[in-house]
Amino acid sequence: MIKKLRKRFVRLSVSLISIVLIIFYIFTSAVLFFRITESVQDTLRNYSSEKFFLQFFDLGSDDYLNEVDNYAIDSRSICVVDVNEEGTIGVLDVGHGHMESSTLDSSVKFVLNSNYDFGLIMKHNLFYFRSASGSGCRIAFADSSRYFVYLKEILTKDAVIFIIVLLLLYFLTRQLSKIFIKPVERAWTQQQNFIADASHELKTPLTVILANCDILNAHREDTVEDQHKWVESTNEEATHMKELVDKMLFLAKSESMKPQQIVGEVDVSELATKIALQFEPVAFEAGVELKCDIDRGVVLKADQTAVNQIIHILLDNAVKYAGLGGKAELRLKRKKNGVFLSAKNNGSVIPEEDLPHIFERFYRSDKARTAGSGYGLGLAICKSLVEQQKATISVVSNERDGTVFTVKFKKKYIK
Repeated sequence: MIKKLRKRFVRLSVSLISIVLIIFYIFTSAVLFFRITESVQDTLRNYSSEKFFLQFFDLGSDDYLNEVDNYAIDSRSICVVDVNEEGTIGVLDVGHGHMESSTLDSSVKFVLNSNYDFGLIMKHNLFYFRSASGSGCRIAFADSSRYFVYLKEILTKDAVIFIIVLLLLYFLTRQLSKIFIKPVERAWTQQQNFIADASHELKTPLTVILANCDILNAHREDTVEDQHKWVESTNEEATHMKELVDKMLFLAKSESMKPQQIVGEVDVSELATKIALQFEPVAFEAGVELKCDIDRGVVLKADQTAVNQIIHILLDNAVKYAGLGGKAELRLKRKKNGVFLSAKNNGSVIPEEDLPHIFERFYRSDKARTAGSGYGLGLAICKSLVEQQKATISVVSNERDGTVFTVKFKKKYIK
């Protein structure tokens, strides 16, 4: 799917760029064509003017030819003639090219019958320019071979440059597509993993529920009291499923929600102390020593429900993974650059390669899927809640410091 998307991206990008380049190539070619043609016209206009002959005889033929020479036509191939009212043709001797009489007669006849003063005689491959002169007209002819050769060379060079640029853009687009598609590829991978993990998490309770139902169906004559343990087991698994589905729905809603303005004030010191007291019996049962280091009077502009959930998730995670005989600590510190809420435990260190993925849905560093180990959604929910409060969350895990999750609330939200 990602490969197809990447190919489509490259094809679409190259096609759009090609269209732009083709339009640019046609435009520049048209401008070049008109400029060269206009240059030929100006040159022939000069040759057919009276001023030409005055300068021609004043400067000498060679010097003047150098002055009026044109890159698109060879001035040595130009032939200038005068045609009077009777149609008599007089070739002016200006040291230029000469034409055969049959070609000259045919060309003059063509020009006299033409409605345009400047044009091309395709039959003889000649440019012409006609101007009034006395009672007749003066016509300047020039061989157009050099014009077409020059035009072909320029257009060929431009075409080669166009192809090279297009190829470079193609390879550049292919490389850029890898960068642009990466977020999509990452999202696609996460979605696939999410579906696989969610299916796995739902499979176990569903299997238990179906097994319980089979047992109940096999003993229909028994009372509910007799089969109480199977009913209770079914209820527990259904409750777990509901909890999982609720968390998944919460994450889905969080990701689709637009950022909202933070309203309300929260006494985080009081809230953290209250939650820590609630976790003392939980920590005691788990054989974990729970400590608190909470600054007094820390008040934030935030959503109280969200902050409550953040503290609950972090403290629950710290107690759960501290292990028997371990230590967990909840800290709340107000500093110059913000408020820092952290939960620490001295349990097993999270492998370094797992740290970048620790906030992903269903991710657990030990990969264990044992009962009671949770669904791997808590930290993902925590991160989502933290971002809603326009705060940041980070994790450090090593032998010296243990595992520390830290939430930083911005200074501007401190009351």
